[in-house]
Amino acid sequence: TLRMMAASAVRFPMLWGFSLLFLSPVAAVDRSKFKTCSQAAFCKRNRMMDGDKFGPGYAIVPGSISLNSESKVMKAKLQNSKYSLQEPLPITISFINDGTVRVQVTEENPLHPRWEAATPSADVLVPDTMSPTEAVVFKQITDSTIATFGKLMEFEVVVHNDPFSIVARIDGKPAMSVNDLGLMNFEAYRPKSSGDPSCKDSAFEGPLEDKYLKDCPGVGCLTFGTLGEALDSCAKTIDCGGVVMRPDNGDLPFELRKGTDPQNSPSKEQSYIKGCRKGCKYVAFSPVHERKSLADCLEADCKSHPSLAIAQKICSHLKGCGGITEVDDGKFQLRKGSELQDSSEGMRSYIKLCSNEEPDRRIVSVKMTGHTGIHSFRMGSYNIVGNRGDELGVFKHESENYYLYYSEQDEAWAVGPNPSDLNVWMYSKGTVKNPSLLTAAWSYYDGDSETWMEDADLKIEVEDVEIEGKGELPDLKETEAKYPPNEDGMWEESFGGHRDSKPRGPAAVAMDVTYDGAEHIYGLAEHASPMALKTTVGTGGYSEPYRLYNLDVFEYELDVPMALYGAIPLITAHSDRGTVSAFWLNSAETYIDVKETTRGKASHWISESGTIDLFLILAKTPKKAMKEYALLTGFQSLPQEFAIGYHQCRWNYKDEADVKQVDAGFDEHDIPYDTLWLDIEHTDGKKYFTWDPTLFPNPEKMQDGLKAKGRKMVTIIDPHIKRDSGYHVHKDAEANGLYVKDASGNKPYEGWCWPGSVSYLDFFNPKTYSYWMDKFSFDQYKGSTDILYTWNDMNEPSVFNGPEVTMKKDALHWESVEHRDVHNLYGMQVAKGTWYGQAKRLSKRPFVLTRSFFAGSQRFGAMWTGDNKAEWSHLRDSVPMLLSMGICGFPFAGADVGGFFGDPDTELLLRWYQLGAFYPFFRGHGHIDTKRREPWLFGEPWTSHIRKAIRARYRLLPYVYTMFFEAATEGIPVMRPMWIEFPDDSLVFAMDDQFLLGDSILVKPITTQGSTSVSVYFPKGEWYDMETSHKFVGPRTATVKAPIDKIPHYLRGGSIIAMKDRARRNSLLMRKDPFSIYIALTSEMKASGRVYLDDGESMVSPYILVSMEAGKTEEGKLLLDSKLSTNGTLKVDNVIERIVFLGLGNTFKTVSLMSESRQTELEVLNVEGNAVVRKPSVRIASEWAIELTM
Repeated sequence: TLRMMAASAVRFPMLWGFSLLFLSPVAAVDRSKFKTCSQAAFCKRNRMMDGDKFGPGYAIVPGSISLNSESKVMKAKLQNSKYSLQEPLPITISFINDGTVRVQVTEENPLHPRWEAATPSADVLVPDTMSPTEAVVFKQITDSTIATFGKLMEFEVVVHNDPFSIVARIDGKPAMSVNDLGLMNFEAYRPKSSGDPSCKDSAFEGPLEDKYLKDCPGVGCLTFGTLGEALDSCAKTIDCGGVVMRPDNGDLPFELRKGTDPQNSPSKEQSYIKGCRKGCKYVAFSPVHERKSLADCLEADCKSHPSLAIAQKICSHLKGCGGITEVDDGKFQLRKGSELQDSSEGMRSYIKLCSNEEPDRRIVSVKMTGHTGIHSFRMGSYNIVGNRGDELGVFKHESENYYLYYSEQDEAWAVGPNPSDLNVWMYSKGTVKNPSLLTAAWSYYDGDSETWMEDADLKIEVEDVEIEGKGELPDLKETEAKYPPNEDGMWEESFGGHRDSKPRGPAAVAMDVTYDGAEHIYGLAEHASPMALKTTVGTGGYSEPYRLYNLDVFEYELDVPMALYGAIPLITAHSDRGTVSAFWLNSAETYIDVKETTRGKASHWISESGTIDLFLILAKTPKKAMKEYALLTGFQSLPQEFAIGYHQCRWNYKDEADVKQVDAGFDEHDIPYDTLWLDIEHTDGKKYFTWDPTLFPNPEKMQDGLKAKGRKMVTIIDPHIKRDSGYHVHKDAEANGLYVKDASGNKPYEGWCWPGSVSYLDFFNPKTYSYWMDKFSFDQYKGSTDILYTWNDMNEPSVFNGPEVTMKKDALHWESVEHRDVHNLYGMQVAKGTWYGQAKRLSKRPFVLTRSFFAGSQRFGAMWTGDNKAEWSHLRDSVPMLLSMGICGFPFAGADVGGFFGDPDTELLLRWYQLGAFYPFFRGHGHIDTKRREPWLFGEPWTSHIRKAIRARYRLLPYVYTMFFEAATEGIPVMRPMWIEFPDDSLVFAMDDQFLLGDSILVKPITTQGSTSVSVYFPKGEWYDMETSHKFVGPRTATVKAPIDKIPHYLRGGSIIAMKDRARRNSLLMRKDPFSIYIALTSEMKASGRVYLDDGESMVSPYILVSMEAGKTEEGKLLLDSKLSTNGTLKVDNVIERIVFLGLGNTFKTVSLMSESRQTELEVLNVEGNAVVRKPSVRIASEWAIELTM
């Protein structure tokens, strides 16, 4: 949260000065601080693709398909038809659970390891609930493979070979299509300058002085006697960019140099470039030899080429071509010579460095006359490629062929065992083309020394010399290039004054998914936008794609596709064909375009790095699709009962006396609440796991006071750690290597956050994870007790002085994984470590609130929508935001009641409490600069109205808890969009201004100032006003009254829900209270419902599930009965104190209770139009039946 820091100015004057630089008050988010697609190179180049016109195109390699009906897997290889020299990509298609298809595409032998978000350490997927589907029937036809699966074999997947695409069908109708638009792209890792497909090339840019580094590395200023030893040391030394040979340095002529690409080579020095893949050798260049600095165009092909790859391909076929120069018009020209090319200002040259295989080290004897001291040269294994003269000769020596080259320009002959291996250069005193009389020679000896022989008469015996011509240049088309041409931003990118070094180059992946027949699609949490996703291509929607990149966004805007704090890459579509979802498992920065097609809505997924790991979920109903997704990433963890009560928070309750006074205020005004929260000011100097010794000197006693009343406390703990030598967490992290590293990998990444200078714990390091869990133990978190829980904020991670207020992408995590690969996962790893840390110290379920999240975060607690504002528009848009969270499988979600920034007026605050009482997570929170807003501070009638709203939540706790049980077992949201319960009513498909709490309560919030009435859409069925019992019959739209003290909410006909009507201070004090059962019958006199009962807190608790059902008997009576299903032994003595039939005041004459083999006559009363059965006094956790005579 980019909060204002005025409250900390006195105590932290240096930090306050910093905060003024970054955190000056603004009315809204500064959009210039955050990227758009056009400012992210990977998004820009992929978004420009248009199927066959621009896209690379992929096809399954003939003969590569393998089918395994036993493991339910299809495997094949995909060929990039545009860049056909690339290695084929393995593709695996797996059939999982009851309707899920997994499509995985990766590189087989990548230049760098590719991060997979499915790796077990990321903990996104839950293997325990993922298993092969029961049966798959494969069928291959001429151009495709068909797989039929599902419990009833209702699903069919057709994989087309060329071009590659997938069509998924439900009951024979197309429901989803993959790569139907031809937008698949997979940028294989490649060398920085991509020429020879089997080698890595290096480029240097002019002016040359920019990269000429003369100083030794700070940790490796060593000298060596051989080049091999020096290169070996360089490979193990941070910041070593190469080796320099100094002839004036006696027996130790090789020194290490800093940097990356080419190294300075002053006179009499020679530099060696570290830049090849394994199997390649290093190349020496020596700029002082003018013969190797060539500015003239190669005569044979002196034309410009638009593609570097094509230019390099041509160069490899032309004798005399030493490299390529990129001129300032973006074209590529071939150059003569050897390995070093001139790089004047405005030009860039590419050096062809190495061959694919390491040459054998042979000894070649060369007979000499006139120089009796030297009898032979040892042939080294340098690859001096491209020094091909105008004449080519072949001579035999001891049954092996050797090649002889002559260069007019260099006036020299070269000898080598093959055209790519010219190991011995010989020079004459004049222009002599006769190899039998040479006067000087230069050779390398295994790369470790060089020998000059002057004034020697050397004779090479040449037998059967054949002169060969150049041959025909192959017909090279654009499709024969191995890689797309280099573009701006592929290898380096800057934004907002921050440079991303991109040392591994472009690695983006992309795919399109079409949702056949779908008019609306949903998901992509988190965005402050409507529930039904808008198009981002064409008119009528957004001009920018949706962005998933977890960021600390200050006072975010509404109705925009900008990234926010969390990212769940899931899209769900619903139509008359069924419900389908696409889960794009990638944790890198991702953009998603949404477009209209003739077949339905389509999405174009574009991620900066990683692999393609796409899950296609096929289902006939919304609830089945949501359960399938939950089986992949996990179900919502069942919270403790207190966690679904009301939470009171503020930045900040200033000291222990303030805490005590606020707690007493709730009691004084008879307002229930469960948890009091403390923000960052409770710590000792923003050092987490500590308490301010002046303001909070007795934290345990403070917590004991809350515990005595049945309440809890939450403190904030963020992942940035203050760089203070006296702070034990920092010292531990430094000593044990627990921090994220900077791009060098040699020192911790440093940034700025609330404490000032900070570093960030690396939660991908198993040691960090274990360390963090242990920090929550009572002996390490001093002052903590068993009622203290945790709030993880700023875990995107937030870096005040970082690019886009977050961590640099080239920072390094454990095992050298770049932050760009795992950015969207970081916040989840923090919350996961916190969750398990609490679980380790307690036998109770943890409670963790996180701001940043990813798919799977639902297993580790709750989230909230971050830094909203005290405005009616933010009240309104909290509904679609939270509905989207539920659709994306993270139902335990809420928004700050009242708005974090700004001061709400009393009407807005009240309306927000009324709506917040129906949020899954219910918390009031405010900024340090806002006025205090505890519920009783506004006087009457506002205190009473807010009390009524909060009490409404507590009355509903048994029902809400039961809905959380459904979320934890079925994957169904607690707060639901209308279409989940009414999948056949197209009028509700885009409706996000009203919602259902669970399956039974319709809520229509008041989000417009001054409104005392509102239009409500009632779907088919009966709906009962939960305050007046007035019945509406749908489908219809009605204008209903909404006075200031009322939020319209209705019980669905056919529902039975349990409530607790007695007002208490908190949920714990309600544990033994009796239940009230509310029944809303349909026109057929039917209803059903469930009540989930457990101990409310244990990690593994026995439970009882009470199922109640009402219906007419053959005799015309109404029978209500209760059945139990149990897991373990749980003692529940709570009784039912009333049963209420809404709207049926004078319907019943007599009521008989049958329980435990006895029958009792009960009294039924007409109370405000409802039939109320008083004091049945039967235990909720028993089986019973009530028979009512009409």
